[in-house]
Amino acid sequence: MDQFIPSEWLWHYLFVFLGALASSLFLTWLSIRIMRKFNVMDIPDQRKIHEKPIPRMAGIGMYISFALPLLLLVPSDYAERGIIIGAGIALAIGAFDDIRGVSAVVKLVSLFLLTILIWRFGVIASFNFGLGRHGNEIVNLVLTMLWLTGLCSAINALDHMDGLAGGVSVIAAMSYLAVSIQSQQWIWGLVSISLIGSLLGFLFFNRHPAKIFMGDSGSFFLGFSLASIGIMGGWSSNPIKSVIIPIAVLSIPIFDLCYVIIARRLNGTTKSLRESIVYCGKDHIGHRLMDMGFCQVNSVRIVWLTSLTVAISAVTIRYTDRYESFLFLVQIIMIYVILMIFMRAPGQKNRDDGNKQHK
Repeated sequence: MDQFIPSEWLWHYLFVFLGALASSLFLTWLSIRIMRKFNVMDIPDQRKIHEKPIPRMAGIGMYISFALPLLLLVPSDYAERGIIIGAGIALAIGAFDDIRGVSAVVKLVSLFLLTILIWRFGVIASFNFGLGRHGNEIVNLVLTMLWLTGLCSAINALDHMDGLAGGVSVIAAMSYLAVSIQSQQWIWGLVSISLIGSLLGFLFFNRHPAKIFMGDSGSFFLGFSLASIGIMGGWSSNPIKSVIIPIAVLSIPIFDLCYVIIARRLNGTTKSLRESIVYCGKDHIGHRLMDMGFCQVNSVRIVWLTSLTVAISAVTIRYTDRYESFLFLVQIIMIYVILMIFMRAPGQKNRDDGNKQHK
């Protein structure tokens, strides 16, 4: 590996990963006991598939284990500091929702304001639309807002089964890491590997049967972190590829959220776009796989495998010419077309009809 990573960076990578992993294992273990003591539990109901109260808010330990090694062991980069600060604020927004509950509008406005804050650290999309400096900056700020808030919502929606959102996030972070190393973007590689370490420590306790859930605090932290790295990384010198790669890497949560929003409106489960977004039901990708006869563990594995397949194709696009890239993009699209066909199978239609009647 030393031939790919200079020795000084290799040691940074090793220490950051091990530090994040070890601290995440300890802090997640500690969080389980603290949340039980203070009765911060996720209570089962008809919208959920777990059968007994489970501690939540593992996001706090995940964030500390992600940020601490970077702050202690890595020469600080201005944009990196912005991501660490922003991830902490995103965590706080989610944690407040875990404890007190806040409306979707309040969370949305909070994430919009957070985007403006991290903009001052240089964490913003950088497309040239030919609108001049200020025009480009305004459009890029709006796009960054949509990307960050959308991905936070998507990761939050994907967190409906043990290990599902965490595993997909690990695959996304590993994809970022692979491109960062190959393109010698050492800082973003460090941020990615720290995120991987914190996630693996959490997943040790979140695998089925889960001993703790990440909660909104964890899903907002993950969504913000993955979205921010996706914005800042130089994924390709080709501007089209630089957009396609992070979207494809994170396409599982994006697809899941978009699909259920559209399906809820089309089958009459909800009466407005806003209601479709905030509605909670057992109609996500994992639930639909279970309805097809898969157990929870295998449903999660299928989503992981799909995410990994798409991520490999997305990363490969960076190294291919225009025609090969087009073929890989078609492959990704076909994967989701096939997935949609399965999700609209007769048994799934009955599920949608049942949701409509229940509503």
